[in-house]
Amino acid sequence: MTNLHIRLKRSVLMICMAVACAAWTGCDSVADGDETSPSNADSNTTHADSALTDTMATDSTDVDLPDSVPVEIARAQRGDISSYLMFSSTIATEAAVEIHPETSGRVEAVLVEEGDHVEAGQILVKLNDEQVLIEERESEVELNHLEGGYKRTEEMFRRRLISTQEYEDKLYQLEQARLRREKAQLALEHTHIRAPFSGVLTTRSVQVGARVGPGGKLFDLVKREDLIARVHVPGQYLREVQVRQAAQIESDFLQDMVFEGYVKRISPVVDPQSGTFKVTLGIHDQWEHLRPGIFVTARIVTDTHAGAILVPKEAIVYDGSDRFVFVVRDSTAHRVKLDAGFENSRFVEARSEIADTTQVIVVGQNGLKDQARIRVVATSSDVVAR
Repeated sequence: MTNLHIRLKRSVLMICMAVACAAWTGCDSVADGDETSPSNADSNTTHADSALTDTMATDSTDVDLPDSVPVEIARAQRGDISSYLMFSSTIATEAAVEIHPETSGRVEAVLVEEGDHVEAGQILVKLNDEQVLIEERESEVELNHLEGGYKRTEEMFRRRLISTQEYEDKLYQLEQARLRREKAQLALEHTHIRAPFSGVLTTRSVQVGARVGPGGKLFDLVKREDLIARVHVPGQYLREVQVRQAAQIESDFLQDMVFEGYVKRISPVVDPQSGTFKVTLGIHDQWEHLRPGIFVTARIVTDTHAGAILVPKEAIVYDGSDRFVFVVRDSTAHRVKLDAGFENSRFVEARSEIADTTQVIVVGQNGLKDQARIRVVATSSDVVAR
C-alpha cells in the first residue's frame, strides 16, 4: 500500500471520530435540558400555589364572619316592690344621757368600762366616803340624843310640867336632826354613782384618783332597745304619713342589709322656716347591727306593688332620658325599652314586655347593638327582691 492510501484512510478515520464526538456532545446537552425541565415545572407550580393561597387569604379577609359578644345574664323575677319617701338621717336612741356625780369627791374606784352593758341601779363609780361617813355617824348620834330627850319632854308636857312653847321647840329640834340624818345618808349614797337605767356605756370620761364634781361628766349611757331615726318630711306629704306606717332603713356601712322600721311619732306642727314636719321612725333591730350615730337612708313606704316583674338595676342602659335593657332570645341580644314602675336600690319594676322568665344582660351590655350575637359566659346567682 502506498503512502497516499495510508494518509487517505487516516483522514477518513479522523473525520469519523470528529462526527462521533459532535454527536455525543449533542446528546449530553439534550439530556441536561431534560433534567432541568421538571425542576422548572416544580418551581412554577410552587409559585402558582402560593399565588392561589394569597388570593384565597385575601378573599377570606374581605368576608366579615359574625362574632359573638361574651355577656353575663340574670333572670328577671317576680316580687314585691314599693314606692318611698326617702331621707338621710342618723341612728339615735330614745334614752341617751350623760352621767354626772351628785356630790364632789375623789374617785376611789371605777367598776365598769366603756362598751359595757349595765343594769339599772348598778354601781359604776365609788367616791372616797371617809368624810361623809363621819358626818353620817355624827347625824346619827345627834338624832339618837334628841329622840331620847324628846321622850322625856313629851312625858313632862303630858303632865303639864312644861309649856307648849318648850315642847314645840324640842319637837322642832328633833325634826331638824332627822332631816340632817337623811341628808347625811343621801350624801353617803351619792358616793356610789349608779346607772339610771339599763343600757350601754358609750363613753368613759373618769379616771381613778381624779377629783370630780357635779359639773363633770363621767359616762355617756344609751338605751339600746329603743333605736330611732328622725327625719324631716316636706309638708306636702302630711296626709301620706301615718303612725305605724312601714319604713325601711339602709346604711352604706352595712352593705346588702335592710332593717324594718315603722313610723313611731309624727310632730303635729310644720316648721315655718323649713316647711317640714318631724317624723320619728322606730327600728326593730335590737342593737344587733345598728349603732347610734351611723348614717342611714330612711325610706317611708307609701305604696306597694305585689308580684311585680323585677329587673336588676345592673341591666339598665341609658340613652338620653330613656332606659333600655337587652333581653336574650336565641343567642341574640334584643334591645327593649324599659317601661319602669317602682324601683329601689337593687331592682326596677318592668311594667311591660318582660316576663319573670326573661333573661336580661347585666354585664357586657354597654356598647352592645340591637340584634347582636352574644355568648353567655356566666349567669348571676338568683337574689331575693327586697
